Amino acid sequence: MTDHNRSSQSAGMKWCLVFVLICVLCLNTGCQALLATFLLMTGGMETKAKYKFFKGKKVVVVCLAENMTNSRYDDVPRDLANNVGVHLSQNVKKIEIISPTTVNKWLDRRDGKIEDFQQFGKDMQADMVLAIYLDSFETSSPSSPGSYQGRAGTSFTVYEVKTGNAIASESLLEYVYPPNFRHMASEVRESDFKKRYLFQLSRVISCFFYSHDHRQNLAMDAHSELMR
Repeated sequence: MTDHNRSSQSAGMKWCLVFVLICVLCLNTGCQALLATFLLMTGGMETKAKYKFFKGKKVVVVCLAENMTNSRYDDVPRDLANNVGVHLSQNVKKIEIISPTTVNKWLDRRDGKIEDFQQFGKDMQADMVLAIYLDSFETSSPSSPGSYQGRAGTSFTVYEVKTGNAIASESLLEYVYPPNFRHMASEVRESDFKKRYLFQLSRVISCFFYSHDHRQNLAMDAHSELMR
């Protein structure tokens, strides 16, 4: 082994040790901001798309929340669907997202219910339907009154309009954001927090359909921590 190779190997081992030490330090102290900054500066963490069938397709995104009864969140299903559509249009090549206005008009004429997803997709002139189910949604922390920590139970199913078949399905169970702390109501307006939480939740859902970098999620957590 040459001196150059020994030097390169030694440097690589040192960087590995530094990485491990910083991760341990950040996990023990709860300093997500430092960890996110370090990861952003050192290499990629790309995760491949789990589902790749949206490329070049016309997709209609809809969110249903039949089990939700809190009128404070009546706007959440449509906002979530809109955000998911934006993420997909920005990250999936040649995808065409059906206009949310068109979707909402169709829903308003049918009391917000969809009995047949294949017919719904045909009415939208889409190739595929991304149906998101929002079972629960809350911005207030149940264990700490006067603070915000988003919680939502969601799942989704993808329908192929041509056949009417469900070709993909996932459940996120309860998604909590931020995961490790709460925002005090005195520090941020609920409307602003809800907007931020919906952006992050919609990104988690849409990431199933395009390659993405895990560092972005860490950076979002770090940003939320710094905003406390």
